[in-house]
Amino acid sequence: MCTNPDRPWPAWDGSLSYDLESIKKRIEEQKERINEVDSIYLTGGEPTLHPNFLEIARYLNDNFPRQRIKLLTNGRRFSYDDFAKKFLETIKNIEVDLSIYGPDQKTHDQVTRARGSFEQTLKGLANLLKYKKDNQAIGVRTVLTSFSYREIFKTLKLIKDNFSEVDRVIVIFHEIEAQAVRNLELIKINYLDIQPYFGAIKSFLTSFKEIRFYHFPLCVIDQEFWPYVWKTLPNSEVSFVETCRACQLKEFCVGIHKGYLENISRQGFAAAKLGKNKKIVFSGDSYRPINKVEKLKIKIKK
Repeated sequence: MCTNPDRPWPAWDGSLSYDLESIKKRIEEQKERINEVDSIYLTGGEPTLHPNFLEIARYLNDNFPRQRIKLLTNGRRFSYDDFAKKFLETIKNIEVDLSIYGPDQKTHDQVTRARGSFEQTLKGLANLLKYKKDNQAIGVRTVLTSFSYREIFKTLKLIKDNFSEVDRVIVIFHEIEAQAVRNLELIKINYLDIQPYFGAIKSFLTSFKEIRFYHFPLCVIDQEFWPYVWKTLPNSEVSFVETCRACQLKEFCVGIHKGYLENISRQGFAAAKLGKNKKIVFSGDSYRPINKVEKLKIKIKK
């Protein structure tokens, strides 16, 4: 469930040494490259389990004050009140995204395979929001699999009803990688599977400070969602099918993950079309290309 960014250094550089001094050494070797980008990702595995996690966080905070530090976490260690408080006091310029995989213990713990993880994650999120300061952002991610896609309405409602102050919510269609490959028959879903459930969540598009949808080709999701759909996959990981050639919005679409085409289906895709009397306002942002879909004003001649 982690993200593996390719900047400012590869997720794995060949070294198996992850003690504090080895990590500092690798960071120092890449310092020039790090200073050229705007973000540093702490991902894993679970980063907070590192015995020197707070020392690493403090080191990054002190040495890279211009970079936004982004943590992807299961949130469980933040259920310890003192740890959550100390962490947010350590890093001033931080974004934290926690993962919630369903609206209840049964669904969430079935994904994590860790009994009690649901309650710990919710407590961790509550603690982070309690101690959050200015310039710090706390978000929630939910990855859709066969366990959770039918529960998407309940999951978003849980977040809205209990954690409405989160800075963003991200809904992610799963990628066929790592554990997802080994457990493919257990977790896989088709884009067609989710469509009946997405009609019910349109009301949440304006319920949060921000909501995003990752890994969704435009043609598989209603136009109301397009302003919230992000291009989140590198070109090397995606492809298009024959029907995509006729799509006028192809350059603004994330494409289809190659793992999906190889393991799930090549069907269900079409040239994205606007509804009658509608137009797209583009944002100029390559990551979130569509700003809004609006109705055209039609003048009636008298």
